[in-house]
Amino acid sequence: MKRVNCLYRVSSKQQLHGDDIPVQREECMAYLGEHTDWEFNREYVEKAVSGFKTSVKDRDILQEILTDAREKTFDVLLVFMSDRIGRKEDESPAFVTTLNDLGIEVWSVKEGQLKTAEHVDKLMNYIRFWQAEGESRKTSMRVKAAQETFVRDGKFVGGKAPFGYRLEYSGAISNHGRALKHLVIDKEKAKIVQQIYDYAYYYHYGALKIAKTLNEQNIQAPVDTWKACTISQILQNPVYMGYIAYNRRQHSKCGGSFERTPMEQWIMSDEQNTELVIVSREKWEKVQEIRESRKKNMKDARDDKQGKYVYTSSGQLVLMGLVYCGYCGKRLTNGSKYDYWETKEGERRKKFVGRYRCTQMANGSLTCSGKAYYRAEEIEPIVYTVVTSYLNSLKEADTYDDILKLQEEQRILVKHELEQLQKEIKAIKKDIETLEQNIPSALRGEGNFSPVQLSALMDKNKQQLIELEHRLEIKNKEYKEMECKKKDIKNIGSMISNWGELFMECSIPERKVMLSKLIERIDVKENDIKIKFKISLEEYMGEKDGRKGIGSPTTLYTPCSA
Repeated sequence: MKRVNCLYRVSSKQQLHGDDIPVQREECMAYLGEHTDWEFNREYVEKAVSGFKTSVKDRDILQEILTDAREKTFDVLLVFMSDRIGRKEDESPAFVTTLNDLGIEVWSVKEGQLKTAEHVDKLMNYIRFWQAEGESRKTSMRVKAAQETFVRDGKFVGGKAPFGYRLEYSGAISNHGRALKHLVIDKEKAKIVQQIYDYAYYYHYGALKIAKTLNEQNIQAPVDTWKACTISQILQNPVYMGYIAYNRRQHSKCGGSFERTPMEQWIMSDEQNTELVIVSREKWEKVQEIRESRKKNMKDARDDKQGKYVYTSSGQLVLMGLVYCGYCGKRLTNGSKYDYWETKEGERRKKFVGRYRCTQMANGSLTCSGKAYYRAEEIEPIVYTVVTSYLNSLKEADTYDDILKLQEEQRILVKHELEQLQKEIKAIKKDIETLEQNIPSALRGEGNFSPVQLSALMDKNKQQLIELEHRLEIKNKEYKEMECKKKDIKNIGSMISNWGELFMECSIPERKVMLSKLIERIDVKENDIKIKFKISLEEYMGEKDGRKGIGSPTTLYTPCSA
């Protein structure tokens, strides 16, 4: 008697609750009963496993079948249809071949025995699984198109509710007769989501720092403890600003894992669902900008040879990342220490001494002639005074609105130049296309130009195209820089009215963020400090109405004069 093992598989969790598995089992048992030399041995059940998306090596049941085959515990593998084995045109036939090579017969209730001994058998198997994969691709495309439509209409397409929401029955019924659910805000968890966004928005904390902070505060996590990946998922999901998104991740080509897709490839709902809003759209978009900036700074810091970048918002030194040695130009690092002493009563005490360190000088390098350490209590108050004076002068001179207006005029001018360049490039490309169409007639001697003349004209136009595209690239870069400066100017505007009060009430991480919006860099020497603001007001105002512009690309102050 031949020992028969049966394999049943369903692709989705919904099918688990239907008749799919029982039907497959019933059909296989009936087919087995028709073979008098067969006897049932055992069954394998794959629950909610895609035979199209999941590789054979990642399917535990198929690996178990191979192990049993090598141990000779059965003689026949029986399935309802061959696509229960899989829907991958390359891997599924190979799996059948491996079983046959191990002496195991593979049978299908609907298709009979799947043989691989002859070349034609292998061809038939390949065609069979190729068709199965094709059907899966068509189904996948139909499902994807339907889900994209649902998402654009603002409908939840299923799955687990994101943290901060819960699922409730909506009262709607699907075409398959299933009761549908929708997302509803969980007020208690929503407060935690808002806290997470606040850490990213106001403090510029990264995912790891936020997770650590929440764990220290004993705030309940979705599972066990807070992890950086969980925080990242929350910070990246547009559902928190009221927009359902689809295609945020795709199956990896390397296996069963997922890969995050670029944001420009996401499918998002056309309109905001205000009932789902936990954070404002402005805050969500700003957090994405901050995270991208952190990512860039982290990469720059890893690649950095000059010590120019820093990407931490932790620590007690407010100017960290902005302050540089005025002698060697290297960024100053944290050189803080603690002073210890004993009181008359014998009590041991300590005091934090904030210091900025020039690593070049501290390590005895001959390339720096400055100081090894600069005390924070000497530098930081001077910077605060200078920034306050800078903003007060701006407010008193009533210059901010003029700057915004001039900046917008410059932006419009550059945009117009961009559009003109794009028109010229389009015209040149059309000319080149026209000349190329005349090549056959020129070769036959029928056109208005000889082949030599035509070639010269094409070379000339192509050279012009190269020059125009180069100018367009430069102008695009200029336009993007102006957009960044526009944000810098708006940052200044938001700080003008209540800078002093707001700054002194802020925590150290918040002060760092505020200063980073204003200051490009600070160069420190033993007897002077140079502060370079991100926005040089003279760049926009210059000599206007007989009034001298406020600020300059680099504003010089000395400690004794501040």
